[in-house]
Amino acid sequence: MSDQSPIVLVVDDDVLMQNLTVTALNHVGHAAVGCTDIERATEIVKTTPSLRVLLSDICLESGTGPELVRQVRAARPELKVVFMTGGYSNVSFRRTDPVLHKPFTIQHLQQMIEMVLNESETESEQLPGYVERRRVG
Repeated sequence: MSDQSPIVLVVDDDVLMQNLTVTALNHVGHAAVGCTDIERATEIVKTTPSLRVLLSDICLESGTGPELVRQVRAARPELKVVFMTGGYSNVSFRRTDPVLHKPFTIQHLQQMIEMVLNESETESEQLPGYVERRRVG
């Protein structure tokens, strides 16, 4: 982990993917920390006020990314959310949260994190082609 306080929490039950993503984020200057389950992620969110972004896999062994978001958003409504996935079905989530599809490049990861960090609550930007932003229609 970087010497800075983490601003990104990476949650993925694939330890290799989680470690790779944390390392990539730290390499590009976004201090990150990771974990593999909802319980630990909830604890980190509650005890790490520097966090600004939750990057979670949609499907986790201990539940779903959307379940995690619902739990932590009660205490941290300002927390930005990005989902990542290699595929999912029958999982509902807020249609305004961006989805980063695996596999992704370090450049795409960096651009996604920077986009959500720079996004205001009312701003609506054009997303790159490798990102899906689902909207209720």
